[in-house]
Amino acid sequence: MKIICGLLLIGIIHTCSVFADDNSARRYAALDRDAVTCKYFLLSTKEVQGNLKLTQQQIKSLESAGASSSLTNDPAIAEYRRLHKQLLEAAHSDEERAKIRREGNEKYSLLVNQYNEKILQSTLSPAQTNRLNELFLQMKGPHAILEDTNVIQELNLSKEQISQMNDDFNSDGQFLSLLRQRFLRLQIQPMRKRDCADLDSEMKSLVQVIKEVEKDQDAGLLAVLNEEQRRSWNDLCGAPVSIDWKTDYFSDAPFQK
Repeated sequence: MKIICGLLLIGIIHTCSVFADDNSARRYAALDRDAVTCKYFLLSTKEVQGNLKLTQQQIKSLESAGASSSLTNDPAIAEYRRLHKQLLEAAHSDEERAKIRREGNEKYSLLVNQYNEKILQSTLSPAQTNRLNELFLQMKGPHAILEDTNVIQELNLSKEQISQMNDDFNSDGQFLSLLRQRFLRLQIQPMRKRDCADLDSEMKSLVQVIKEVEKDQDAGLLAVLNEEQRRSWNDLCGAPVSIDWKTDYFSDAPFQK
């Protein structure tokens, strides 16, 4: 029985090795970011720029995409700003202005996301886009399977497997949520005055705990897949690219110096 368990453990470890910190684009303990922003984070790393063989002109185009001067060149964003300003000027109360700002922020984020996606499409070649999509799956890890119906279909997952993967992913969900909330709160506004070194030490510890819980989640999700499905998943992720991700802080942005 010990021999069988040992063989099973070795199989799982081998399957998960592609997602180890030192051997893939997997970004553990990362804040919740949309797919386009994640791809810009990937493209901002030297490892991915080299893997995709990006030219200096391509890098410059991607780097400038988020600049304010670049956003004003987009007709949809320029029109949004004009209408938003008119709405605020016509508002009759603070409550009305707060609602306009809240709804406007959501609309603005959507427009910026669409603009950045257009820049990606116009800057990268089809081959580079396909490779970036592979690295995006590596970066997100196995839980990306549950977020993409195309991947679910590609892996030919059964309803029972999907249900089990959701249960496994959610089992530590509340615990992870509390850890991430704590990590964010320490960045934004700590509850009490603390020494900077002490605060930094706790944040580093939180990142490590979050990372280890996410590694356990990855292993659990991959264990649901059969051998053929694991091969298919590895094929979808493509060849691993090692990225030395830094701690993901609330204020971080792609191509940030």
